[in-house]
Amino acid sequence: TRRYNPIRDTELDVGVVALVHSLQSARGKVLNGRRCILIEYLSNDERWKVQIQDESTTTALKVGNIKLTRRPVGATHPEYLEMSLWYTQQFSAMLAGRKLEKKYRNARGVTFEDDEPYYRARKFVELLDHCTDGYEPHQTIMHGEIARYYSVVPETSQSCDATMGNLEYTAGCIALSGMCYGRAMRAMDCGDGRPDIVVFALLESAPVSLSVLLSHVVSTHYIGPKSGYDRVRDDFRSSRMKMNIDDCELTPDQCSKDYCNAMKGPLGILYSLHKLKNTPGRLDKILFGRIEKHPLFSKTLHRLFRLAARESKGTQDGEELGYTVRCILMHMADMDDQMDDATYKSLTADRCSWDHGIQQQLLVKDDITSYEELLEFLQELLKKTSA
Repeated sequence: TRRYNPIRDTELDVGVVALVHSLQSARGKVLNGRRCILIEYLSNDERWKVQIQDESTTTALKVGNIKLTRRPVGATHPEYLEMSLWYTQQFSAMLAGRKLEKKYRNARGVTFEDDEPYYRARKFVELLDHCTDGYEPHQTIMHGEIARYYSVVPETSQSCDATMGNLEYTAGCIALSGMCYGRAMRAMDCGDGRPDIVVFALLESAPVSLSVLLSHVVSTHYIGPKSGYDRVRDDFRSSRMKMNIDDCELTPDQCSKDYCNAMKGPLGILYSLHKLKNTPGRLDKILFGRIEKHPLFSKTLHRLFRLAARESKGTQDGEELGYTVRCILMHMADMDDQMDDATYKSLTADRCSWDHGIQQQLLVKDDITSYEELLEFLQELLKKTSA
């Protein structure tokens, strides 16, 4: 009889969110029902090394003490809840006064700042789940805490091609980034946030949440002055109109202020993962590992490269997002502390002014398929730019 392999014979895998159950010790009973992320299978002990939510150390659990969670299915669209009040001022007033029936408080993306952190994160991630075929109205109204983040990118600056889903994705990413930093997006570098909670919520809703997060970077819809959209409409439509979200193409570069604010959502989430680098569970490596396996990995790096190059060109998007992007690239390539000092200093400098040759290589580089290749490429590219 062949030996049981929990990776091959079950749905358990690295990065999967599961529940702890059936522990019998006094300490174990406290952990029962808590979420955990699977970090590594310890074959010699026949246990999974896991990071339990809100615990400062990792734990080794038998397979019998782990069960899969039920992935959120996004059944909080208004039509599921018979929410005819979703679009009305009456419903807005009800939410503002917090006098809500339970089924209305469970509406898609509705949460408040005094709700439990993981509940808030999961409600924000709901907005990264796909809309149903019957739920794409021409406009959306955000309520509760999400409204504060939604207002960062005015709906009036977004193209007529932007669906209800686009607007929800933007708001959800900005809200999750706000959770990572403990405050609103306009002060992205400050605050004691909870990127670990955000990682748990994203992985529990994977792969859909990761597809939306990455596609928001790769295939961003037009965000900017309405007067400028006519000139680029065809370019955006040809790159965005894909039946499968994982097949989307890079949309044209943009540099409006509202575009930069929208991009601070997904980029802020990725940037915040450096806070997890010295934690026992290394949740940064877990999430980045899932991203590395994603069909949009190479295209995501291509967008980051272009933003880094545009910083040296002096464009508004490069000026506002370049430092963040360079730090993300450094973290991705240096998760195992193998990067040389010259490359590290060049990527983390307060400002960079890479020469034209470096800019051109970054603008066209679209074939990186692993973090190992990324490290090799960056070190070769930047070896002559010591600070």
